[in-house]
Amino acid sequence: MIEHNYGSSAPYTVGVEEEFQLMRRETYDLVPRAAEMLGDATEADLVNIKPELMQSVIESATGVCGTVADAEAELRQLRRRLHQLADEHDCLLGSAGTHPFSRYEFQKVTEQQRYADIISRLKWVAQRELIFGLHVHVGIDSPDKAIAVMNHIRTYLPHILALSANSPFWQGRHTGLQSSRIKVFDSFPRSGVPERFASWDDWSALMERAMRTGMIEDYTYIWWDVRMHPRFGTIEVRVADGQTRVRDSAALAALVQGLAAWIGSRFDEGTLPEATHPRMLIDENKWQALRYGLEGEFIDLDTDERIPTRAAIERLLTSVEPHVRELGSAEYLDWLAGMAQENGASRQLECYERTESLVSVAEMLVEQTNDA
Repeated sequence: MIEHNYGSSAPYTVGVEEEFQLMRRETYDLVPRAAEMLGDATEADLVNIKPELMQSVIESATGVCGTVADAEAELRQLRRRLHQLADEHDCLLGSAGTHPFSRYEFQKVTEQQRYADIISRLKWVAQRELIFGLHVHVGIDSPDKAIAVMNHIRTYLPHILALSANSPFWQGRHTGLQSSRIKVFDSFPRSGVPERFASWDDWSALMERAMRTGMIEDYTYIWWDVRMHPRFGTIEVRVADGQTRVRDSAALAALVQGLAAWIGSRFDEGTLPEATHPRMLIDENKWQALRYGLEGEFIDLDTDERIPTRAAIERLLTSVEPHVRELGSAEYLDWLAGMAQENGASRQLECYERTESLVSVAEMLVEQTNDA
């Protein structure tokens, strides 16, 4: 049985990870400066700032936060510190799901054994993983409840993706997608919407079998859109594109935290229905989210009617609102409602249509990322 830390901290604590782009000051294309920045970081910095697969990517991670407001304050502090380190190494900090025009074949891989192994095993699939995500961890107080939360959050992954879509450009092309990032990452093995699990024992047995057969070294090589993270005692929602505005990252964290509490409360009451929605239909809603963002249509999986994506998001926000308020995050509800009208992809496309310049889009990303 896999060891876990579910219940080791208060339920519904939150932690947020952001992946950032390092851009050349003169041209706004990506530049491999992460190793240099981390080399000059303090020991205190290195608790929360980490390398990623490519040296033009750098990651920040908050600590365990009791409220989303605490997490937002830490996110702002981390962005300011990363901006300072980037400035000291003559580069710029930006955030979005993809860079508008830099090409993956010109990137340098970070010199760590894990990353070398990933490149060796996955080849071109990993070599082109020049993408940037937002990951939200929520603490859960029992392993079976964590499984239930993961099973049910699957239904709402498309809603989170539509709100967070922020990568309409890829390798200098206007892709016609609102989130090209998610399609790049979907090429990874063991990615996408996970299957359903009957219990913690069911999930553990599968992970142990995968390790026993040599498929994975450990469960961190499972890259689903939502996954269990037993070492942290969390579920981790990984479907969101990287967010340019820090307030958007915090609001999405409030939504994920509220979702976990909404599902978890029904689990505690014994009123949580079985998670029976088929992955194919969830994937169809995910396609609508990545293709059309907020402008598409979802299948309401309880009624099978087609409804506008914005209406589906409004229903979700209504359902989680009491739990978001109870967790002290009411201030984010209006912000989420605003995000349901305009996401990051919309702002990037408006900038491009106005300027006809992907450099101008990158410049906007840097400006809004550093407004922390």
